[in-house]
Amino acid sequence: MYEIQLHPANIRKQVRYYFLSRRAFHWLAGALGVLALLVLAGVVLAPFGLRTLLLSGELRALRQQRALQLNVLEQRTAALSRAERAVEESRTRVLQMDLILGLPPSPAGLDGSAGELPAEAAAPEAADALRRALELDAASRGLLTAAGGLAAFAHSHPELMAAVPSTCPVPIGSFVLTSPFGERLSPFTNAPDFHAGIDLAAREGTPVVATGGGRVVFAGSFPLRRHTRWWRYGKVVVLSHNGGYLTVYGHLQTITVRRGQQLRRGERLGTVGDTGWSTSPHLHYEVRVARAGQDEAEPIDPRIFILNYQWKGHEALLTHGLSAPPMAFDPLPGLVDLK
Repeated sequence: MYEIQLHPANIRKQVRYYFLSRRAFHWLAGALGVLALLVLAGVVLAPFGLRTLLLSGELRALRQQRALQLNVLEQRTAALSRAERAVEESRTRVLQMDLILGLPPSPAGLDGSAGELPAEAAAPEAADALRRALELDAASRGLLTAAGGLAAFAHSHPELMAAVPSTCPVPIGSFVLTSPFGERLSPFTNAPDFHAGIDLAAREGTPVVATGGGRVVFAGSFPLRRHTRWWRYGKVVVLSHNGGYLTVYGHLQTITVRRGQQLRRGERLGTVGDTGWSTSPHLHYEVRVARAGQDEAEPIDPRIFILNYQWKGHEALLTHGLSAPPMAFDPLPGLVDLK
């Protein structure tokens, strides 16, 4: 048996006595020992707990900083995408100008190929953005070189630049493309037919203008007996341009020019109509190019030449124009005075 006495500070108060059996005493001693160990562990582990709290705060700050950096990266990536689209549009326009002017393709570098990424660009998002930025820089430098070459060519060939048929023959927004260039089924015979131009449906009376500076080499209608194919186009105007270009404007309602007349780009030559073989008012428009070693001017897809309108599938159209094989076509009638 064990006795525990509690003496109060005031001697007048009664002393308290507690009697513990041996077993109870051992339990009390064990509990006090465990309590002491817990206090000791708390004292030892307290610095680690404090450090954990500090690290949690730092981790939250790092997460906030990373979120901010990701937001900035997303904004920069969006700006990069816009710049890439602008460069791609410029690259397409350079390719188009090369085709129109009959120049060799622009030098390498327009594909945006760049060197290897630096080793420190480890984060996937940052590495991808850096790769795109390097490719964009390479493409931009290539475009500047190509644009400089085109500018020099234009400066040294002002008459050719004024003559190239490079605009739309009817006002933008006034037409719908109803029949593209190339093989098709004839709307009249339902037989395979090569369409040497494009058909632009527009209201009757819509102005038709010269797409480049040139001389009127034909204005009127072809006689049915001698030129059945060309008679189908009704009232026709044909312009001859410097550089070996010819443009044909068919199904006109009215003709406002005469043979031998000189026109500048944008000058009116007639109005949209439905003369000849026509199901509704529209303009049949052709561009023909006299290539070296050929007796006849060859039809080329006019959409390649029109710079002031963006056609659907524009880049595929230009790529096809680079490699399109020659096609069988009807030469211009002898009534067209090309001299």
